[in-house]
Amino acid sequence: MSDKYGIDIGTCNVRLSYVNTGEILTEKNVITIKDRKLVLGYGDDAYEMFEKAPENIEVIFPVVDGVISDIDKMQLILEHLYKKLNYGKNVRGSDFLIAVPTDTTEVEKRAFHELVANSKIKPRSISVVEKSVADSVYCGVDIESPRGNIIVNIGADTTDISVVSLGGIVLCNTIKVAGNKINEAIINAVKQAEAKLIGMKSAEQLKFNLVDLGLRPVHKEMKLFGRVLATGLPVRTTIGSELINPVVAETIEPIIDAVKRTLEKTPPELAADIVDNGMYLLGGSANMKNIDSLFNRETGLKVNLMPDPINSTIKGVTKIMSSSKYDSVRYFPQEKVYN
Repeated sequence: MSDKYGIDIGTCNVRLSYVNTGEILTEKNVITIKDRKLVLGYGDDAYEMFEKAPENIEVIFPVVDGVISDIDKMQLILEHLYKKLNYGKNVRGSDFLIAVPTDTTEVEKRAFHELVANSKIKPRSISVVEKSVADSVYCGVDIESPRGNIIVNIGADTTDISVVSLGGIVLCNTIKVAGNKINEAIINAVKQAEAKLIGMKSAEQLKFNLVDLGLRPVHKEMKLFGRVLATGLPVRTTIGSELINPVVAETIEPIIDAVKRTLEKTPPELAADIVDNGMYLLGGSANMKNIDSLFNRETGLKVNLMPDPINSTIKGVTKIMSSSKYDSVRYFPQEKVYN
């Protein structure tokens, strides 16, 4: 049996799976470069330098809004992590399945294919699958069924809202409000209320440790380091959940509005299925406490909060590669021919 690999390249994280064993490697999608030529670190090691590096060290995230913006740097990260997944071995001639963003152009989707095709990995075959379709497979949706399902994946830079039926995308709406916007809102809230500046990493910790979007959130506090805006000096500060919760709920409102707009455009028969099946909520920010309750209150839909939502796409890709019954959702990007 040939070696099979799945790839999910996101704005914040890149995930590779060795399908034959089910092993998954997840690391930050970042690279650090000194003086524009010397690579200092990849993945999690590079992320340790984020918000700490001096001016001569660049901390580069090669994917922006779910689309590859620097293919050379992305290729370096992918080759390094692929070798790491294989414990230092150069495994060539393998089959790959890449999850590609749903609401992007064919040129942007093909960039993901060419990223692997032109790398030192030397693949045998490369196929792609829409991320929303991979998510639906992970959720256990019957791809041969004509019943409609709505998948909401809150990523780092974008939130993808898709109505899926018969293994294809009926409707898709992508908005640029997601995890990073929530982090920025938390930073601004602390800045205005406390006159202190915190970093993105600290905001991420507050998001997952303090936020409770239920009707009766329990008071929580968290201590962290920030910088006093007036003096510029570092200080240890305590942040309460009462400051963070309303800000996060407000930031999520555009996502909820986008879900409602997508539902308004959904054909009536599929909408009836969605009412029965409920909404599937995925992505890293789906780990915020009681986010499913908030979506339920605002949309009236049952919300299926899947286990391990942050790894939903790569697990869906792995499932698709593991069984021939999902071959219909995979495809091979074709070169455009101009006459």
